[in-house]
Amino acid sequence: VRDLEGNKVLAKTLDRILFQRCMSFVGHPDSSNYTMQADVMTDGNRRVKSTIGLINQRYSLSLIGNSNLLEVSSNHERVKQSVKYSVSAGTWYTLKMRVDINDDGSGVIRGKVWEKDSEEPDAWTIEVEHKNAHKKGAPGIFGFSPQSQKRVYLDNLTITPNE
Repeated sequence: VRDLEGNKVLAKTLDRILFQRCMSFVGHPDSSNYTMQADVMTDGNRRVKSTIGLINQRYSLSLIGNSNLLEVSSNHERVKQSVKYSVSAGTWYTLKMRVDINDDGSGVIRGKVWEKDSEEPDAWTIEVEHKNAHKKGAPGIFGFSPQSQKRVYLDNLTITPNE
């Protein structure tokens, strides 16, 4: 936890290159049917930016700074789809993610991203269908700091049951 602009935020440590990637789970592995939302920011410049994301039922929604992408993935060989999204270092964004499971076992992974303090868009930024969806999985957060040089920041994490 670090002080940033007068707020307490979660910031990924940079003290060892071994820990340039981190994944932290904040709930029970049997969790399902929930929506996650958090304010996130990547450190860096136009050439090197970090990656930050949410984990929901074994799927990740990642804001990939270096590639300017919003990506949904799970075991990259099973599910991996992305859309272009321009990421500016030092700008706070809000990420929102939910997973909906259908009666036939298929599912839809939905993600949104928008600049913090602006109005939430009605439409999802990315929607990915998965034929054999993960039915359960712990909520979590993901961070990648390339070469342990650029931090990722997270604030205002919420996990709410789907309606």
